Amino acid sequence: MTSLGGRPLARQSEARLLGRSWPRWLTYAFLAVSSFLMIYPILYVVLGAFTTPERFYEFNFLPIPNTLNWPSLVRTWRAVSGSYLVTLLRVGFYLALTLGVGVTGGSLFSKMRFPGRGPLFLLLLSGLVMPPILMILPQYILLARFPFAGGNNWLGQGGHGFAGEWPALFLFGWVPPLAIFLLKQTFDMLPTEYEDAARVDGAGLFTILFRVYGPLLAPALAALTILTFLTYWNDYLWPSLTIAGSPEWYPISFKIVNIAGETPSPGMFMRFMLAMWPPAAVYFLFQRYFVQGLVASGLKG
Repeated sequence: MTSLGGRPLARQSEARLLGRSWPRWLTYAFLAVSSFLMIYPILYVVLGAFTTPERFYEFNFLPIPNTLNWPSLVRTWRAVSGSYLVTLLRVGFYLALTLGVGVTGGSLFSKMRFPGRGPLFLLLLSGLVMPPILMILPQYILLARFPFAGGNNWLGQGGHGFAGEWPALFLFGWVPPLAIFLLKQTFDMLPTEYEDAARVDGAGLFTILFRVYGPLLAPALAALTILTFLTYWNDYLWPSLTIAGSPEWYPISFKIVNIAGETPSPGMFMRFMLAMWPPAAVYFLFQRYFVQGLVASGLKG
């Protein structure tokens, strides 16, 4: 069968299909190249970490290990295990603080009515639009002039305060505006009938917050868990300014940066790998809630 112009209908159909499919194949090619460019550095770090020094210098584009190089892993772990513990303590502290204050503050601004509620919430949100870098100098001055700390008198003079001491890692960030905002938006979507029914059964405030509303807040809490973990696990600037003279309190992000100037080697990449796998693991554990929590918290203001 032929068309009016004499060309076979099969050729016309093939031409139409090719004309429609080439943008799709171009998109696939672009995504494949982009994915490789993003995965390549991670793959290089992981493979380089388990490569012996002799074999590492045999390859330029991508090291191919022929052994797991366990001695390097054990040696590197012993070198960074103290920083791991410090970082986990700090992350755990701020994670508990962020979730606890976020749930309490979010429910306060969402479910309760009190004078000044609106202006106070706007004042809290101002912390989201202020660049964190602007707060570093005032925070450091407060840290160094903290009364009765590090040889200071009650006026904050005469010593160094908490500068260079471990409390510098835990003193700030106790009221997280982002956590309160996200959970306030989530609480706005939850009907008050849950709270009323719980109060009829004799439940108190914290029982309502953490046992009644808690399971319903899972997506938002998972999103906050990922954001908080990444923030404090990767924090480098603040520790570098406040505890640079106390190696025993170096977090992992600051510890591995001390390798600056080293020649690339499996030991260096082993430290990189040990520093980057916990955030990746946390994200993969909670990633199915991550987007859901961020989107849901912004649906209703």
